[in-house]
Amino acid sequence: MSKFYCLCMSPAIDATVTLKAAPCGNGEIFKDVADVENVGGKTINVARWLALRGAETACGGLLGEANAVLFGKELAKFGVQDRFVRVPGSTRRNEMIVWPDGSFKMNRAAFAGVPADFFADISRFLPDGDLSGTVAILAGSLPKNCPMSFYAGAICSLKAKGAFVVFDASGEALKLGLGAQPDVIKPNADECEALVGFVPKTPDEFRRATELLKAKVGCPIISDGGSGCWFDGAFVAAPKVDVADATAAGDTLLAEWCWRRLGLGRENIEAARWAVAAGSAACLMPGGDPPAPEQVKKLWEEVK
Repeated sequence: MSKFYCLCMSPAIDATVTLKAAPCGNGEIFKDVADVENVGGKTINVARWLALRGAETACGGLLGEANAVLFGKELAKFGVQDRFVRVPGSTRRNEMIVWPDGSFKMNRAAFAGVPADFFADISRFLPDGDLSGTVAILAGSLPKNCPMSFYAGAICSLKAKGAFVVFDASGEALKLGLGAQPDVIKPNADECEALVGFVPKTPDEFRRATELLKAKVGCPIISDGGSGCWFDGAFVAAPKVDVADATAAGDTLLAEWCWRRLGLGRENIEAARWAVAAGSAACLMPGGDPPAPEQVKKLWEEVK
């Protein structure tokens, strides 16, 4: 059983606002809307699920002092060790607006007031000492003034300490981070274009993308949205569910795979089936709330 350290540089309060009907005009006012708030951020979502599964888990990164207590309580609720660095101001609030047959999301910039030189000392965000037997999971966007090379530096530092590194980012941060040779990456199909030169759409193209990525990383996991996911070249189709909120679906999928594959040492395809079931179950929950393990098991029985 591995220990897990999750690095979250852009946490957020994730709010889901549910409208009874689609917006249809400028200046329209909606009353009696349902509003659900949840502490989130990609790696906080990962850490929460790992801890819920019983894994020894710590989470670090940045938190704003003004609302850090809220995040601290959430981490304590699930038994996640709080290793966050506090900075002045508030942690951002993101909003998902949903209605029957539609949705959109507003992601705000994280920690816009933190200067670039604050991120130069990467060690302040990482555990001390030997990290052999630790799985480090780096995921999500970077704060506004943080260099895009931050993840690459963090990956190098973690691997030098003996950690096994799982990496899930996008854009330039993903491209630079891949150069530091993480052990696992989880791009989606669109994000593959910057890494392999094309967006895979067919099974043969996903297999080709996997082959190209394996020249740089031990295990590529490529998400194909609601269709399913490719795990080191093996495809697992997602069961059909009525999506309420997909906020934490990919994070729950990744966490479940990490727990079963890296924590429990299960075979890749077994871990993959459970991961897709967990990600699908997360789509049923509002505001990024973790799904019930019983629901995950029910969907796992449908996953082929």
